[in-house]
Amino acid sequence: MSQALFTSMTGLNVAQQAINVVSNNVANINTTAYKSADARFATLFSNTLTAGNAPTATAGGTNPKQIGLGVKLEAITRNFNTGSFLSTDLPGDSMISGRGYYTVMDASSNVFLTRDGAFTLDANGDMITATGNKVLGAAGIANEEASQIPVHIPQSITPSVSGADLTSSADPVKNLGDLNNAKFTAGTITFNISNGSTGSTDVLEATITDGDVANAQTVDGFATAVESALTTAITNYNSSHTPQINVVPTVTANNDGTISIKTGTAGHEIQFTNQSTSNFTTVCGFDKIDSNGENSKVLSYVVSVDPEASPTNRTSLSSYSIGGDGSIEASYDNGDKMTVVYNDVNGKFEFQYVTASGVNIVAEDVTVNQNVLSSASQLVMQLATVTNEAGLVSRADNLWTIGPDTGDVTYTVAGQMGTGTLQTGGLEGSNVDLARELSNMIIAQRAINANSRVFGTASSVMETLSQLGR
Repeated sequence: MSQALFTSMTGLNVAQQAINVVSNNVANINTTAYKSADARFATLFSNTLTAGNAPTATAGGTNPKQIGLGVKLEAITRNFNTGSFLSTDLPGDSMISGRGYYTVMDASSNVFLTRDGAFTLDANGDMITATGNKVLGAAGIANEEASQIPVHIPQSITPSVSGADLTSSADPVKNLGDLNNAKFTAGTITFNISNGSTGSTDVLEATITDGDVANAQTVDGFATAVESALTTAITNYNSSHTPQINVVPTVTANNDGTISIKTGTAGHEIQFTNQSTSNFTTVCGFDKIDSNGENSKVLSYVVSVDPEASPTNRTSLSSYSIGGDGSIEASYDNGDKMTVVYNDVNGKFEFQYVTASGVNIVAEDVTVNQNVLSSASQLVMQLATVTNEAGLVSRADNLWTIGPDTGDVTYTVAGQMGTGTLQTGGLEGSNVDLARELSNMIIAQRAINANSRVFGTASSVMETLSQLGR
């Protein structure tokens, strides 16, 4: 009879554990990105009275006789479904719409995962959590190790923007492709003519007049103006080996939209060497064409960002925003913006700069002083995915750590490697279903009532038996 006491006691214990789980869920109903838990139960060992017998030719079989010894807490499972979006209208708040975790680092360089996207900037411009952990930037699209590079937004910069230079490329002709999205004005191109027969080189100047401006706002217009100027210059060149010039705008195999300079006579070539007017390279250009026949991003200027430059040109951070891929765009008081783009060729993030006038300066044309940003990774947030979310270990402050059964971890950016995109201006709410939790609480409460009755009945029977000998 005493076994009934111990069996009902196990029922009381697990029911109490179930109420504890429900209590924690209800307590975290307003916790950002909280994931609700459920208690699961399983039977304990059974006391086998007889194991049963197989049937024979003369007798039927018998089934086993077993008395269960109670119940145990088998598991506490997490519900990792995404919670609802709660708008806050704060620029540093974001929610992962789908799988994935932000990565943050404490003062001891320990890396944690979190779904809580409530981030702010500290006095140094580092992005941090409410408890001071630093948000980490992404080193690439797919990495096995966390980057440990804090997201950093410069609080002030001193940009210096200059025009492209025809002489800056090893192939000056192809470097015309850098003169993008610029308006054509009068100017002079200085170039060499190499005489293939004698080996001599003569320097000529082709002048672009004001009359050429109207026809030089497109690829064809630019080609016509340059061809006309070169032809005029060579016509005036007194040589029996004068080449015929044909300037052809082409979209080459790599769709770089460069203008090629072709000669009609073998043995002669044209090479741009420098420019004689200071404004020519900044204003003479054409629209670069991409593979779809559309105008592509601007490559007209080079920007150098340095906070140690002249204080009179320094500009301060006015605002910032987070993109759906986790990239951060910083806007400054002078109207300029700084962000990053991913380079598919080298597999790295690179700076992108947009001037107040709308000139889009990308990748290799942006140089940033290391004191401003040590890496482009500092302007894009790192996310992580894990094979088994249920294997994560919950910590305080909405943090998770990798557990022994978490599986492989991949560090990436939003929208890649199975991660969701970011919704900005709000946070992920708790996924606790209050009605379900209250129902589970009532069920656990009734389980305690029922097991208490069994416990009381077993106790009464034992009391009756103890009085039989009186």
